[in-house]
Amino acid sequence: MPRWLAHLLVILGWLLTPVWAWAASHVGLWLGALVALRLQNPVVMLTIAGFGALVFGFAVLWTWIRFMRRLPHLLSHHMAPRASEEHAAIAAAD
Repeated sequence: MPRWLAHLLVILGWLLTPVWAWAASHVGLWLGALVALRLQNPVVMLTIAGFGALVFGFAVLWTWIRFMRRLPHLLSHHMAPRASEEHAAIAAAD
């Protein structure tokens, strides 16, 4: 994988972080609202829906950030060696 592509993937991944958190909180709010429909008290309904949004948003955000911190290490195994390291990589392979 070319280095520029690996760097682009890292940048795009970090730019997607707020999108993932927003989408997960939206799904959590929707699921919380589905659960809360069985209740009668509107304050409790809003609290459950908000709690679902909070839990889903933070869970996905935490997972995505852990993945993004490991991404450079994962991509480094697929990157082509730099021109200055090419001879050492060829010698190490022999």
